Amino acid sequence: MLALGAVGVVVLMRDDDKGSVGPAATVLATDGSPGTTATSSGDEVAGAPQGIEGDLDNPVPLGMIADIGNGWRLQILEVVPDGAPAVAGESDFNDPPPAGSTFTLVKVALGYFGLDEPTSAFRPYILPAGAPDPGVDSNCGQVPDQLNSFVDMFSGAVVVGNICFVTTTEQSTSLQLAATGGGSETDQVVLRANGPATTVDAMAALSGPQAGASATPSRLAPTALTTVTDVGAGWTMAVTGAARDITDLVEAENEFNEPPADGFRFIGMDVTYSYSGSDPTGAYVVSTKAVGDGNIELGTNCGDFPGLLDSSTDVEAGSSVAGTICFVVPSANPNIVVYASADFDTPPVMFAVV
Repeated sequence: MLALGAVGVVVLMRDDDKGSVGPAATVLATDGSPGTTATSSGDEVAGAPQGIEGDLDNPVPLGMIADIGNGWRLQILEVVPDGAPAVAGESDFNDPPPAGSTFTLVKVALGYFGLDEPTSAFRPYILPAGAPDPGVDSNCGQVPDQLNSFVDMFSGAVVVGNICFVTTTEQSTSLQLAATGGGSETDQVVLRANGPATTVDAMAALSGPQAGASATPSRLAPTALTTVTDVGAGWTMAVTGAARDITDLVEAENEFNEPPADGFRFIGMDVTYSYSGSDPTGAYVVSTKAVGDGNIELGTNCGDFPGLLDSSTDVEAGSSVAGTICFVVPSANPNIVVYASADFDTPPVMFAVV
């Protein structure tokens, strides 16, 4: 793992695959019904927050943590019944809600504590509750602080953000969500998405690789620097240059590059992809990502910089492409490993970057 020292979340999510209560889980029980405590299946890491289950008649109260199955937890933190002004302010391209309707914003925390990893925040279903069709649309346009549902999550990860629904006034005051981490519709857990405004802390994430999780051994003992390793589909990869802070390099490259957000920096490392397949193909086939102690896939929006790997390059059999890749890494916690795969059949290979 990288240790650089002190130097400078689509609303509809689905799954086609298969502890103690933290402070946030005890804040609200507005209807006096705490729901049914879910029993752990044993397929979760130690430290997973206890979750409860609910149905249409007895939904999980606002602010409490729901166990939606397959290691997933869901918590509704805040509801803004009339979020139309906030959505309008997010983008000039957003259309207003239909006449007689508004946009209801629901801020959620989605946590993963299962053993299979990495997985995607896109896997759970999170839908308006009601049978057979609650008549609530989710096409709000660009949503402020939208939940990032297209991000890899390792066990212990928690993502927070808004999801949005097009509702009438009546729907916005009675909205409930049905969610499941997998399985059939009968496995859905219902959460209350209406009620008085309150301040709720999100469920706590777990830091670093978790005992018993599938990727933990390789995260703790990643492939050594400069070691060439098969990543599938005829591709091999090696991290050939150690991780380094390239924040200043990126900022100096051109005026269009944005600086990293407060508390983050740009970390680059050199890689080489080599191809032995039959037909030329683009280097983009190799999906290379990074994860740190936050257990969430790190961003790659660093901008342009000298030596940037050109992943659009077609690579002939027996040829290679080399360059620098970059990740947006928390300054206070820069321990990362890179993981890569070139097909769906090859598990991601973890690479050390120092």
